[in-house]
Amino acid sequence: MRHTGPPKSSESDETPQSDVQTSRDRRSPLQLLVVEDNRTNQAVALGLLKQLGYRADVAADGQSALRALAHNNYELVLLDCQLPDIDGYEIARHIRRSDAAVRNHNIAIIATTAHTSAGDAVKCLDAGMNGYLSKPLRLDALEWAIEQAIEQRTVVEPWTSVARVPVDPAPPPALSPNPEAAAFDREDFVERLMGNEDLARRIAQGFVDDMPLQLAALARAVNDRDAPAVRLVAHSIRGAAANVSGLEIREVARKLEQSGDAGDLIAAAAALPELSASFERARPILEKFCHDASDE
Repeated sequence: MRHTGPPKSSESDETPQSDVQTSRDRRSPLQLLVVEDNRTNQAVALGLLKQLGYRADVAADGQSALRALAHNNYELVLLDCQLPDIDGYEIARHIRRSDAAVRNHNIAIIATTAHTSAGDAVKCLDAGMNGYLSKPLRLDALEWAIEQAIEQRTVVEPWTSVARVPVDPAPPPALSPNPEAAAFDREDFVERLMGNEDLARRIAQGFVDDMPLQLAALARAVNDRDAPAVRLVAHSIRGAAANVSGLEIREVARKLEQSGDAGDLIAAAAALPELSASFERARPILEKFCHDASDE
């Protein structure tokens, strides 16, 4: 039976093991590209893809992505919409142009973004993307989106007449009334990774290591009165926090992103200590999760 939308996680539990193995054998030769500037988000995407049986290269910015697409015949790209040099919408439009220096103009493109509105999904599809996934990424939704996007590719000009694969954005999880779960919702995080705690610990450790660098970059942007940089760095933090279920950090980063988008640097400066404090509340909980394998 053909799926008409992303499956629920319970559907994955019902998949016969033989079907999974066959699917993995078919997937392994496919070449995928992950375009994502945040290291935590890179780790999440690569970890989930590996768990699904795919292999992928990584590009950390738009220029690197365009160089990779010019030299390799990728079948699919997971494309972050907010990048430090060229945004994902422009990259998608570039790919679809017949005169662009890319190997595969018909590559399946799935947007990944921390934004969750229906308008953002339409914007992605109008740029020439096949589908849309909101962060935090879920293994089952990612699997469905890739299968659908690759299956429905068609070489047709212009691109607007090609069948598209809308992927409904999932609403972000609500903050838990439990302060520790709001700082780091372990259950939500591990569940999204289909119970793979080893992968979860590696990703969480990368987030802990990377966040001080992200906070320093955000402070520089605020001090330099660079509102677009505030928006971009806060957006990156928001997506990474969502991917590790750091829900409180995600919400404060969202406020900073909105301040940067509005050019309100006073509000951004006021929220910066709040973001640092949110991370300091989450850090020991995340570190305990990373280093105590017996912690239940």
